[in-house]
Amino acid sequence: MKSRFSIALLLFVAFSAMVMGQTGPIVIQGTVTARSNAETLIGVSVTEVDATNRVQSGTVTDANGHYVIPVKNVNNKLVFSYLGFAKQTRNIGTDRTINVTMSESQTALKEVAVVAKKTYSEGGFAIPQREVSTAIQTIDAKEFDGLQVGSIDEALQGRVAGLDIVANSGDPGSGSSMRIRGTSSINSNNEPLIVVNGVPWTAEVDANFDFANANQEQYANMLSINPDDILKIDVLKDAASTAVWGSRGANGVLQITTKKGATGPTRVNYTYRLTRAVQPKGLNMLNGDDYTMMMKQALFNSQQDENASDIDELNYDTSFSDYQNFNNNTDWVKEVSRTGYTHDHALTVSGGGERATFRVSGGYLDQEGTIIGTALKRLTTRSNLTYNISDRLRVEAERQCVQTRHQW
Repeated sequence: MKSRFSIALLLFVAFSAMVMGQTGPIVIQGTVTARSNAETLIGVSVTEVDATNRVQSGTVTDANGHYVIPVKNVNNKLVFSYLGFAKQTRNIGTDRTINVTMSESQTALKEVAVVAKKTYSEGGFAIPQREVSTAIQTIDAKEFDGLQVGSIDEALQGRVAGLDIVANSGDPGSGSSMRIRGTSSINSNNEPLIVVNGVPWTAEVDANFDFANANQEQYANMLSINPDDILKIDVLKDAASTAVWGSRGANGVLQITTKKGATGPTRVNYTYRLTRAVQPKGLNMLNGDDYTMMMKQALFNSQQDENASDIDELNYDTSFSDYQNFNNNTDWVKEVSRTGYTHDHALTVSGGGERATFRVSGGYLDQEGTIIGTALKRLTTRSNLTYNISDRLRVEAERQCVQTRHQW
């Protein structure tokens, strides 16, 4: 009687353990070895991915090449990846022990024919480039790569047909006025809409600023984007191409696409440019003696009297108390002019893996004007992080900080 009771109790405990095991997490384990020498591999990445290639869980093999991973769905797959070895994908199914033998990846050069079709997108569906019927012109950053351009207007100068760029002044960082579709308003804004990575660019204006001239300052702030961060610029000209932006694109649209990180090892790039600016020679000016003679002739001609020009300031009389103030030949254009040097530093760190890529950049521009007292100092930082959650979902974060200091 006792033996029957013991057997029933053992069956109940075994059944309860089996039921509890089914309701708990499913655990898969196994060992990863190399095919060439049958040695275990340490640090192999083991990830659980679903049907959309989204990572559900992950782990790595230990010092003995053994792994243990709790999975969420038996219909998912396990992906084994290791540097120098070919990636393997295994179905989970009913298996609870999955041992994997990985082979070294062999790279062989073969003849490859690549057929591509260039496409264009304004943020929606991409269409073939040759099927674009609107007036769009694209400027690749390679066209001004290596040139010293402190702002976007300098990069576009002379490269876009029908784009008029007029500098507000010759001071560094003063900005420019652009006209893509001409002057469409008498007393309103005529500047084009600036779009950076699909988001309209807005600039904050000081509340005490004169709004009659605020447009130029807003555009000058827009020019604070570091040209080294620009990948390409699309200029939308006609009404059909700007219709996606509604009334805001009535004056044309400048679509700016910035650079992003790329899959591969971390790369550090530093660029330094030194530019020298000199004012061109202007009109020949009178020296002090010539100017004094011109004033004496003017006084004589106005009265036809030789005594009319008998003035102590113009006679070079050494006994005159302020003689030294009227005895120098000062070239005031030369005195206020200088050779302006521009120091442009750019540092970029980029890289990433199969799912996540990053790019962090910083730039420092120190530009001296050719007039003493004019200068521009600008510090820009931009960070971009892209993470592909699955084949259908991607998350992208971007941040830019700009600090400028003008001296006019």
